[in-house]
Amino acid sequence: MSILIIGIIIIILSIFIGVVYKNNKKSVDQASDTEMDQSNEEVLRIALENKQREEEEKERKRQLEKEEEEKATGIIYLTFDDGPSSDSTPQILDILEKKNVKATFFVLHYSEQNEHLIKREYSNGHTVALHGYTHNYSEVYQSADSCIENFKKIQNQVLQTTGFKSNIIRFPGGSSNTISKKYCEGVMTELSQRVIDEGFRVFDWNVDSNDAGHAKNSDAIFENVTTGIKPDRKNVVLMHDFFGNQKTIDALEGIINFGQENGYVFRRITEDTPMVRHAVNN
Repeated sequence: MSILIIGIIIIILSIFIGVVYKNNKKSVDQASDTEMDQSNEEVLRIALENKQREEEEKERKRQLEKEEEEKATGIIYLTFDDGPSSDSTPQILDILEKKNVKATFFVLHYSEQNEHLIKREYSNGHTVALHGYTHNYSEVYQSADSCIENFKKIQNQVLQTTGFKSNIIRFPGGSSNTISKKYCEGVMTELSQRVIDEGFRVFDWNVDSNDAGHAKNSDAIFENVTTGIKPDRKNVVLMHDFFGNQKTIDALEGIINFGQENGYVFRRITEDTPMVRHAVNN
């Protein structure tokens, strides 16, 4: 009989200990959940505060830039087509960094070896814009669809490299090109609206350095740019970033010095920048 009673007591104690353990564990779990919720709320609060400070800093910077632009002689947007290239791009970036100037790079399809140059352009605060996956006119201007696909392919490559979706474009040859007529009659007329409907922002230029044309040396490029920029307007300067373009590199710092000494400010193109477009000739 005593053995039976002892067995019953042991069973009752086991049940009691199990209940107490479960209740204690439940309390611990609830406390842990409460601490986790509080921790998550704190993380969210800090993230929101940081985001707010970031937005406030951006707005403060925008206001300062706006005030600076209102006092300036004019605005200069330095733009570089056809890069990146292993020799020209690093030198251009070095000069821009030295002079604390931001610019816009209208890029073409690039190799894995040159991907770091796109990353550097982006991380240095320049605008990585779109010139096309290819610059081959016969491919680009087969149709409006082929041209838009050309932009979307380079847009996707830049997105994969930088994590940023760029919507700023420059047509190969510019909006005013006539070579497209050789491949598709009226294609530029159609594209002029189609690209806008697709969410792109189009930028041609109103100052041509002619570094891909008749300008044979850095002096000629300097002269073309400095006589081309005008007060009280947005001066979009066309230059090139192709391999071996040393004459543009040699002219660049002098162009920046000229602009700064004459009261101009330098800006990169953004989606808020008013578009500068040529008349369509096809």
